[in-house]
Amino acid sequence: MVGRKESIMTIVYTNKKFPPPPFDKDVELMRYYRALYDGDHDEIFPRAKTVGADRRMKWRRKSYKEWEQTHETIQSNHPYIVANFSCLVAEVPADLVNRALGNISADTEEGPELEFVSNVVSVSKINDKIWAAVTQQQVDGFIAYRIRRNDQGKVWFEWLLGDRYLPHDDDQGADIAWIEEWGDESNKKRFLRVERQLLTNAGLSVQQLVYKMDSDNVTEELDIKQYAQEYEASVPEDIDLPGVTELLCGYVPNDDTLCNPRGRSSLRNIDVLQEEINWTITRDSIVFEKHGKPKLAIPRALWDTVANTNQKHYGARFVRNADLEVVSYDEKNGAVPLYITWDAKTEHSFSHVERLIKYMLAVSKTSPQAAGLEEGSGAKAAVAMLYEWMVSVIKAEAIQAKFDTALKDAIRKCMILENVLGSSQLEVKSPVVEWGDMLPKADSERDTEEIAKYEAGVQALETTVRRMHPDWSEEAIEEEMTKIEDEQTATRMNPTYSQPPKVTL
Repeated sequence: MVGRKESIMTIVYTNKKFPPPPFDKDVELMRYYRALYDGDHDEIFPRAKTVGADRRMKWRRKSYKEWEQTHETIQSNHPYIVANFSCLVAEVPADLVNRALGNISADTEEGPELEFVSNVVSVSKINDKIWAAVTQQQVDGFIAYRIRRNDQGKVWFEWLLGDRYLPHDDDQGADIAWIEEWGDESNKKRFLRVERQLLTNAGLSVQQLVYKMDSDNVTEELDIKQYAQEYEASVPEDIDLPGVTELLCGYVPNDDTLCNPRGRSSLRNIDVLQEEINWTITRDSIVFEKHGKPKLAIPRALWDTVANTNQKHYGARFVRNADLEVVSYDEKNGAVPLYITWDAKTEHSFSHVERLIKYMLAVSKTSPQAAGLEEGSGAKAAVAMLYEWMVSVIKAEAIQAKFDTALKDAIRKCMILENVLGSSQLEVKSPVVEWGDMLPKADSERDTEEIAKYEAGVQALETTVRRMHPDWSEEAIEEEMTKIEDEQTATRMNPTYSQPPKVTL
């Protein structure tokens, strides 16, 4: 058997811009999609920069008999309107997966593994952070995690942004890199911190590195101990974990392919549609602003009357709004002021926006019901809702499968770290992650289904009580199970319901 060679395909940071190639292209896309998700569309869409400025044409004397036309740009009050449906594309799967996540426990009925897994789930705050993790994975196309252990022996795992996780080319190592800044704005210093996990012949090596930065450029490597002492930074010690044959970190890609193994954002292919939605609504808003207000039109005779009066008083012919508040009425010419209102036909514009939204939802595999475009017909059973939300549910189930694997691997890696650094000898195996229904059900419908499973003998009493009361504590579930079992025992022994067979002596 050939032993594993030490990885030499690590990432070089010195004298390079951070993030280094090829990760720089991935990070650039992540920042673009984050701006798209957050609604910062005026920063990424070109037409947004032209909304707040108007071009005014004018003539300028070029010579004695020659003029030329010029223009000046003036700021207008027209805002760029953002109707951000991109966030909906990322958040709908997160809502469904977050709702479906249930209890996580060790795959055993007794032993120290039960308490350990419970502590990891509690400290890691899995239920609290699953929505944020799924949403970020949908936006970035990639999310990572790493295992942690403090001096008090507490073990947990944390989610990491995809732009911080840099795997090695040979799959024998990975870097978790981030930037730290010290000092005020006038004298700010930047440093690149790196936690490097590297598989060797002996096991897993975890190293702490630090580099000096000049703007976005990495210059030189520094001594990590001096850095920690000078800036009072929290830097763990380098450590070797003998016998560990896998990295204590990992990642969850989204829509990964052979050409894109690191995953792709769910917001891809919809940015152009989103920009067109914004621009159509903004253009309508500008038109309404210019032409939507009623305008006062006066006959020529009335205008001449007011203008001649101003000519006598002020030496110029003009008409002000205040001049029309009280005017004389010319019966001969019929000088009656009229208000002109703009009767615009906007149905085509509104239907165009609705059509673009449906295109966006179709491309991103999002059900129209999730966007509220199609109204429901009142109360429906869960089966009927499932068919209406089928596209979003299928997409969310694929995401759920990836996170199911990631949660199991992360907790299993926590067991590995505890066995190496702690005093426990846990049986290293994946935990049990329970998933419920993604779509809501009426309490009566849910209870009927759970009771039917229990009575048919295909589901245990504990599972039935837990699913019927997902918000109950472990003590409340055990008490309810005890009451049910006692009542069943009393019913079986009651002579009213159970009579002995008749015999003839």
